[in-house]
This record gives sequence, C-alpha cells and structure tokens, in this order.
Amino acid sequence: MRFQRTAIAAALVAATLAPHPASGAGYGIYEQGAVALGMAGAATASVGDATANYFNPAALVRLDGRQFSLGGTWLSTRISFAGIDPSPGFGVQESMKNGNFFPPTAYWASHLGHSWAYGVGVNAPFGLGVEWNDPTTFTGRARVTKATLRDVNANFNLAWAPVRTFSLAAGYDEMFAGVELDNVSQIIDPRGGGALLDAAKVQLKSGYKPGGGFNLATLWTPKPDWKFAVTYRSQVDVKITDGDATFTQIPSGDANVDAQVAAGLPPKQNVSTTLHFPSILSVGAAWNPTPDWTWEADFNQTQWKAFDALDLAFSKTSSINTNIVENYDNSFRVGLGAEHRLARYSYRFGYYFDQAAAPVQSVTPLLPDANRHGATLGLGWKLGAKKSWALDLYDLALFVENRSTEGLERDHYDGVYKSFVNAAGLNIGYHW
Repeated sequence: MRFQRTAIAAALVAATLAPHPASGAGYGIYEQGAVALGMAGAATASVGDATANYFNPAALVRLDGRQFSLGGTWLSTRISFAGIDPSPGFGVQESMKNGNFFPPTAYWASHLGHSWAYGVGVNAPFGLGVEWNDPTTFTGRARVTKATLRDVNANFNLAWAPVRTFSLAAGYDEMFAGVELDNVSQIIDPRGGGALLDAAKVQLKSGYKPGGGFNLATLWTPKPDWKFAVTYRSQVDVKITDGDATFTQIPSGDANVDAQVAAGLPPKQNVSTTLHFPSILSVGAAWNPTPDWTWEADFNQTQWKAFDALDLAFSKTSSINTNIVENYDNSFRVGLGAEHRLARYSYRFGYYFDQAAAPVQSVTPLLPDANRHGATLGLGWKLGAKKSWALDLYDLALFVENRSTEGLERDHYDGVYKSFVNAAGLNIGYHW
C-alpha cells in the first residue's frame, strides 16, 4: 500500500503557501495603515504617521514628537471554482467558505535628539488561508480542505537625517510563523476499477517558529513640494524542524480494504521544511501641488522567485520525502493615490494593480493566485482640543481577474477560479 506521494507533498505546500487573496500577490498582506490604504497603499514617500515603521522607516525622523498608532483590517473573501474536462469535469462547481480575517497593527515612533528617531511595530505582513465547503465531497480535497498560514512580526527601526532634506533608516525584523493544513489522502481502490478511495485525513501543523530579516529605507526632499523614497525589506526564512504530520484512517466499510489501508498508513511523525517570506523593493514619488493636496505614485516588486522549489522531509517515512517545484515569478504592484486635507477632515482615494506571482501550472485550490485591481477610499479626522488624536478609516474593493488553469495545472485539477475581496480598516493615532 503506497499513499500518493504528491498528495502529502501538496499538503505541506498548501500550508506553507496558504493564500491571502486580499492584497499582495501570493500571500502578502499590505493592509498596514488606514491613511496609506486610503491612497491605495501609495505612501512610500508621503507617509506621515507611526505606520512609517512599515511603509518607510526613513520618515520616522520627519514625524512630530512621539506618535502611537493602533489599527486593524477586516478582510472578507468569496472564492468559487468551475471545473473543466477531464478533471474534475465540466459542470463541477465548488466554493470556499466566506472568509473573515482581522490582521492587527501597532506602531510607536519617537525622536532621539534633533536628527535621530526610532520606531517599533508589531504586525502580520503575511498570512490567512482557505477553507473549502463540504470537505468530504469537495473534488479538490486531495489537495486541500483547509489551510492557514499565521505570522507575527516584530520590527525595530532607527532613522537618521544627516541633512534636512535627506534621511535614511535601517531596521531588524523578527518574524514568528506557523502553518496548518487539512486534506484527504487518496489511493487507488484495491477492489479494482481504478476509482480513487478516500483513505486518510491528513493534518500538517506547526507551532510558531522564528526567522530574522532586515529593512533599509531612504527619503529625499529636493524641493518642499516633492519627495522621493526607496525601501527594501529582506527575505525572511523560517525553518520548521518539528512540524506534526498526523494521518487518520477513513473507514471504507470493507474490512479487507481497511486492513490494507491500516497496514500502509504512515505513523504520526515530524515534518521539516523552510517557509520563505520574500523580499520587497518599493519606490515612491509624492507631489504636493498645493499645501492641502498630496499625490503619490508607487512601484513595488516582490521577489517571489524564492519559491522555485520546496524540500519536504518526514522523520519516519523517508519514502515520501520530496522536492516540490513551484517556479513562482517575481511580481510587481503599481499604485496611485491622493489625499485632500480640509479644515475639518481629510479624504483619500486611489487605485492599484497587483500582478499575480503564480505561473498557471501552480494555480491550485491551495493558492488560486490572479491579477488584482484595487479601488480605495479613505477618511480621516484630527480630534481633541490640540488635534492630538487621529481617526482614519478606509475601504478597499478588490476586483480579482478570473484565473483559468488553461489545462496545465500540475495535478490536473483544471478549471476557472473567481474571487472577490473587500477590506475595511481603521487606525487610531495619538501624538504629543
């Protein structure tokens, strides 16, 4: 009895590559501040609050006094799939459970003298997951029924302005990540006929494990109405050496078949791999045509080529060790946003395009990656007698292009994925 090697391998790939359909290609979460997201995330050069810890730490030295920001986003997702022949077949309709996720953020910024500043932040720059309806009948259950990727990132930044018009920063990131996946392992029914038999429920799970990285940033203001910025966040690798792989037999109702399955069922064991969180390069230019208007254009490139392959090692059943080829491509994101500051409030709007990272062969129920178009609106108020409090809101409507596997998906599970995502968030800030 031999369990399908690809089913087990795909299971861990799902756990390590659990998708986030709301923002960045692959599984990136760009929703890290309400002011920036009101401008479609185009804030690399113009960010002006404590969320600079994420968008551009070099701006920390430009902030007034001490600043604190606490916020979060509500992400809601709807994804469906329509199959084609030969597998799973025309007429097959599947859907995920509607997703609701709430990644939080917290940032602090303060000066160290006239030309230095520091900041700290806690956020979740990657993650979320998938969960398909009716896991016992879902036609893609051998690949995934439920998958999650969870992370918490702690960040420290130090910024310096050697001259009034130029600043730079460096920072360290300590990321803690964990994964979980449920799927169904299938075998050829030993009773004959060539049909597939659901043999075992497979769960692959790990606790939070650490990985470190760094970031660099610059901000240049050649004229009062222009700002230019470049930031870089390094790749972070999180090594998992003691993940748990559990195989639970599914009774078939035939004692002979069940005995054969039990004899070949892998034992509970550890599984090892490395999670790769890609590096990101961002470039931004901001223009203030008048004191109450800001326009910004940003370009981001994410180095998804880190996912050329993934090694999986099981501690007791080495025969199912494997190397998964993914061949992801680097992807880009371009955004344009604006803010208009009025006497009583500010309003913001923007648009971005986010290119898919997954090649067509890697478009699966685990990660139905596709090009995205985002339209955003935002509002902000300064509150209190001294205007020390800030309340900022945004809404993002994300229009995801339908993505066909074009008959080329590696496991021959072919069809068209349709997705819609909405994100709404807020930040509460205070400075003194």
